[in-house]
Amino acid sequence: MSKRTIFLTGATGVIGRALLEKLEGHTLLCLVRQTPLTHPGVTTIRGDISLPRFGWSSEQWDDVVSRVDCVVHAAAITDFHRADDAVMQTNVNALENVFELAAAANAPLYHFSTAFVRPPRNHSNGELAYAISKREGERLVRESGLPHVILRPSMVIGDSATGEIARFQAFHSVLGGVLNGLLPVFPASRNAIVDCIPQDVVASTLIALIDRDVTSGEYWITAGGRALTITRVGELLQQFVAGLGGSFAWPRIVSPDIVERLLLPVFFPALPLSLQKRFEHLLKVSAYLFIDDPFPSSMPELESRLELPPFPDLEVAALRGLTHWASVTGFAKRAAA
Repeated sequence: MSKRTIFLTGATGVIGRALLEKLEGHTLLCLVRQTPLTHPGVTTIRGDISLPRFGWSSEQWDDVVSRVDCVVHAAAITDFHRADDAVMQTNVNALENVFELAAAANAPLYHFSTAFVRPPRNHSNGELAYAISKREGERLVRESGLPHVILRPSMVIGDSATGEIARFQAFHSVLGGVLNGLLPVFPASRNAIVDCIPQDVVASTLIALIDRDVTSGEYWITAGGRALTITRVGELLQQFVAGLGGSFAWPRIVSPDIVERLLLPVFFPALPLSLQKRFEHLLKVSAYLFIDDPFPSSMPELESRLELPPFPDLEVAALRGLTHWASVTGFAKRAAA
């Protein structure tokens, strides 16, 4: 393995933080807007991904270009609640600035997309701006003329060993809503599966691709056939709450179509406005997070080809992620009480 200088965007995000823990042996130049990173071996460079040349001076631009060996683009708005124009500005329009750096440095681009670029079977409530932006971003990457790798992780959860994560994701917010009793019914098929991937698996896969000089290809970083069923997720939640000394009943699972056509017209107007908004959001997000058709997965091939660490037990990883969430949010104390 040759030592490389890697330019990383999104270093303070979920995937970025996971990468910082794994990218030993390489020099890291991390683009941040405000707060510098104090991680060992990391050089922080302030800049704005939405600005041409990140708002740097000509001297700073030339200095970075002369040092960079590869570009890892992990910066993105992943919050499903954010306004569409903000999502498109960051996830699509800012790509041109990343392309310019990679082209000037003659460096391959490793671009993080998402498995959610595959449209859900049921999206009568409209597609998420996040998914649309990532699909458009992939198109621009392909048309950039740069040597590139596209990575499509599914729902990212915490570290498989500790459950820790830089920022809680949809996995935590949706299941947290269930655990807190905020969702009286659950809009999903009874045959649905939950495809989640621990952040350390994502990080290890990227590092292996870089170390092996893989500079082309599109890879689904997903559980695929190893994804959890929604039934098993319910059992794990019951096991989790029981371990905290509490009790939990999995909400009634109702197909999104029935919820939208029959339940919402009757019961929705009577709900508090805050609960209406929460449920509307869940209906849209559930079409992505609880899927009937497994995502494709490149992991079996990559595990063999790149000699990746063994794929972790997803049930154990999910429970560890929930344990971390419960500790940080105070749910563990409330459940015990």
